[in-house]
Amino acid sequence: MMIRRLTTAGVAALALTLTATWTHAQNAPAGTDAAIEQLRKDTRAETTDIISGSMGFSADEAAKFWPLYKKYEEQRKTIGDEKVALIKDYAAHQQTLTDDKAKELLGRLMAVEDKTTGAKRQFVQELQKVLPAKTVARYYQVENRIDLLVNLNLASQIPLAK
Repeated sequence: MMIRRLTTAGVAALALTLTATWTHAQNAPAGTDAAIEQLRKDTRAETTDIISGSMGFSADEAAKFWPLYKKYEEQRKTIGDEKVALIKDYAAHQQTLTDDKAKELLGRLMAVEDKTTGAKRQFVQELQKVLPAKTVARYYQVENRIDLLVNLNLASQIPLAK
């Protein structure tokens, strides 16, 4: 239920804001970047609530998890910045997309996905040093569900290349 709340609230709003970017790719309204950043901030807060509610950490587990998660969240934010820039670049060129630009964008997308996987792998390895494996597995399931929902919503708003 908490994950559904994230999907319908923050992610839908983020997708709508990014959709506005499609319409105004070359001349984006001044508030678009601020709106995207605020929605990303809200989504991160909702994600933290979902993790807290889904994990049921003991005080000891929480003391070990949250400092590591904060560091991981910063990495994900940096990678997310690259992803937003990539989406904006695609939006700006979607109507006039050439094979060369498509190749460049695809290369950047693969690099972002590699960074995402690498950060996730490193975080899971760090968690496994301080938390039981079943707890880490449960966290991974929760994060994976959130990521799938976010990506599904974004994918539904981004037009296919022509």
